[in-house]
Amino acid sequence: MTEDLILPVPDALPAMYLVPGAMTGPAAGRAARAAVAARVAEPLRGLTMRLLETSVLLTAPRLVTELPSIWPLRKAPDEMPPSLARAARDATELTAFAALLPPSPGPVHEWATRAAAAALAAELDLPVVDAYLRRACIAQTALASLPGAPELAGVGGGFRLADWLLVQYDKHCLMTRGLGRFGLPELRIDQVPPELRAPWVLALTGLGHRLLELLRCELRRDSSSGGETAFVRVPAGLTISRADIGLAYGRDLGDDELLPVRLSLDPAVTDQQDSYLTLDAPDVFPAAGHRRALATALLGRPAPV
Repeated sequence: MTEDLILPVPDALPAMYLVPGAMTGPAAGRAARAAVAARVAEPLRGLTMRLLETSVLLTAPRLVTELPSIWPLRKAPDEMPPSLARAARDATELTAFAALLPPSPGPVHEWATRAAAAALAAELDLPVVDAYLRRACIAQTALASLPGAPELAGVGGGFRLADWLLVQYDKHCLMTRGLGRFGLPELRIDQVPPELRAPWVLALTGLGHRLLELLRCELRRDSSSGGETAFVRVPAGLTISRADIGLAYGRDLGDDELLPVRLSLDPAVTDQQDSYLTLDAPDVFPAAGHRRALATALLGRPAPV
């Protein structure tokens, strides 16, 4: 029998998004409600407006100097116009949208906060800053990642994990950034040479989707029984599959199993650190061959050396 890892689930999850330029809380709330009414589809539209009206979703002016954990921002996406990237990078005053809600199968704290900030930013022709990723994006791109958006019409559940996740690298180590916003540890894998980064970005995103589905299933089960989710069990041995990668990107890539991996938990020791699930090869694989085997399986041809 495969052993399980026991992952604690937080009692509450924060979300924060920022729009360059300061507005008072009441003014931002009014402007955001009007923007959400015009730009966000139901049922998220009504939910976001209720959270704004009841101040569960807070709005407030902030100075960049009050947010040292966010600035400086990471590099903006390549498709972002330079003028919008500068507006975010050079901002000194901001309007913040923030929520703190219990975990739920649909990440309401993220959906509603992103919806309010992105709708207002779209009205003002400004970028929106995702505080968790420390990254600016185009407001319309943020709106396109939300349930009910036309861009997600053919995507199961109206959700693509790739819209909420980055994969970073430090030398030969790849790390996700984004799973923590849903209450999960980030994923990490070492000994990935540069020529194998692309397939492993896909693999980490796909495996992140699998973990998120395990958590969401647990949240649904406990919600239906009236209980609270204190932890989620994750098998220490998993297999990366085309299906998981496809679902993470809103595509049908088939369901072939590609590569087994083994997970170990490296918990954070301070509030300023992330917890990680570290991937490694099963005992039968040497690490270098394991990393290359994914590319061969995924691309259907030998990986470059």
